[in-house]
Order: sequence, then structure tokens, then C-alpha cells
Amino acid sequence: MRVLQDLDRQKDELLGIVSHQLAKPITAIKWTLESLSDGDAGELTTEQRECMDTMQSMAVNLADLVGMILDVSRVQLGRIKLDPQPLDLNTFFKEVVDVIRPAANQKHLTLTLNIPAQLPTVLLDKRYTRMTVENLLTNAVKYTPEGGTVTLNVSHKSGKLLCDIGDTGCGIPHAEQSKIFGKMFRASNVRNTADGNGFGLFVAKGAVEAQGGRIGFVSTEGKGTTFSVVLPAKTAAGTALHTDVKDV
Repeated sequence: MRVLQDLDRQKDELLGIVSHQLAKPITAIKWTLESLSDGDAGELTTEQRECMDTMQSMAVNLADLVGMILDVSRVQLGRIKLDPQPLDLNTFFKEVVDVIRPAANQKHLTLTLNIPAQLPTVLLDKRYTRMTVENLLTNAVKYTPEGGTVTLNVSHKSGKLLCDIGDTGCGIPHAEQSKIFGKMFRASNVRNTADGNGFGLFVAKGAVEAQGGRIGFVSTEGKGTTFSVVLPAKTAAGTALHTDVKDV
């Protein structure tokens, strides 16, 4: 058993090293493609621009995949490095919703936001918190059929940030719910209907727990799912409340 654990650890370390080495050239490729697309090496024809747009999209997807693999490795090895900084929750949730809204509109989903008019600036790791909330909202949109509803409820109480992300989507089969946070696991009722790599919820759980929080869910197959995230989020000293995001 110990030998298998050591092999698994070595595999994850190797995966992390390889992913880290891939990240640098992929970033360089992205910058080069952006430069060419901006015309820094001369004007592009219509056909060349279409090819450039395709390559840029592929480079972004590849960079996202490598980043996710790195995060998986960090979670697996217990090496998530947190950087808690003052985070304006009003601006934070506005930015997250702005990213999600186009996909929701494309599917004609009702995006219901219950966000207080006043939220504090708190101490949190922005990258991992945003990755978690965006992942849950993205999944909610992805697995909800056209005309459905995705709901984001936010509150800050007693030094804790509470987020509930609900949908009226396909739900998770009861027999598979205990596996949903597993690495590379995808529920049987979505494997052939939507793209995914099975890493998102595994990393989200690791990111939440690394910050001292917890994540859970309730789900009924065919009716929808609601994920709940609770994060310790002490108000940053010397900050005031803002009113950039309002209830919808």
C-alpha cells in the first residue's frame, strides 16, 4: 500500500513539473499570437485573421488546461500556496457575473442574483476564490437546459462569506453523489452531453478547504443542484463598505 502511495505521489510531482514547464512556452505562444493579431508584423488578410483567431482560442484553452493540471497537482500534494489580500467583494462579484452572463444569455437562462447592496472588503485569496465561484457558476450554466434558471445567493455574516449557486439543470444521480468531488469524475448523465475534464470540482474543494472553508451540495436528478460554499472572510482593517453591486 505504501509503495502505491509513493508512486502516486511521484506521479503527481512529475505532472506538476511537466505542467509548470509547459506553462512558460504556452504563455509565450499566446503573447506572440496576440502580437500578430494586433498587426505588429503587418496587416493580416481575412483568411489569415480567421486562422489567427482559431489559434488564439486553442492557445487559451491549452493554457487553461495546463493551469488546471497544475492546480490539481497542488491540491493532490497539499501544496496550494495562498495569498490572502484585501478583496472588495462588490467588485469581485461584479467581475464574476460579467464573465458568466454572456453564456447564460446565449442559452436564454434567467440569472437571478441575490447580492447585498453593501459588502465589505475581506481577506481572501482572490485567485482561488474566483476560480471556485466561476467554476460552480460555469457548471450551473453548462448543465442547465435553455430557458432554465441559475441563482447566485451571497451573504457575509459573522466573518464568513456564504455563496449558494443553484440551477434547474440535470442534477446529479443519487448513486454518484459521493464521488462528485473526485479527480476526473463526471456524472453519467452528462458525460456524453457536455464537455469537461472532471478537474473543476476536485480543485474547487481543495481551494475552499485550503482557505479553511467548506463546500457541499444538494441535488436531485432531473431537477437541479445547489452548491454551497462557506469561507472564513474577516473584514480587512481600515476598509469601508461599498455599493457597486446591487440586488437583482
